[in-house]
Amino acid sequence: MATAKDFVARINRVDGVAGCLLIKDDGVLLGQTLEDPEVYSTLMLISGGQADDIMHKIGFSYCRHLSFSRLNNRHFYVFPINNYLLGIVQRSDCYIPDMLDAVYRLIGRVSTKRTDVDVSNDEFS
Repeated sequence: MATAKDFVARINRVDGVAGCLLIKDDGVLLGQTLEDPEVYSTLMLISGGQADDIMHKIGFSYCRHLSFSRLNNRHFYVFPINNYLLGIVQRSDCYIPDMLDAVYRLIGRVSTKRTDVDVSNDEFS
């Protein structure tokens, strides 16, 4: 089992990622490489809740990610992972499809239909 901090470190090394954070769906911060994680975690909680509502009310089976466009081209992405949310700030000079593919691959390694995170031991798998 990888720790949440290990997972965040791996995501942060993806080409095109300028920084990231991982939170539980109740807002508990598990790991981050961004300054001001409070600002991002608030946005993640609000948008994650809205995505969940849309999926349940309209009937979508899942949401791969939400994205927020920014003027400086350092867009922000939110990835729901079981009972967690991963937030990523993209570098302005990256090729977005390659970055997203790499992130999806890493998420696929830890995502399951059940929750496998022990917050007390800071483990994430």
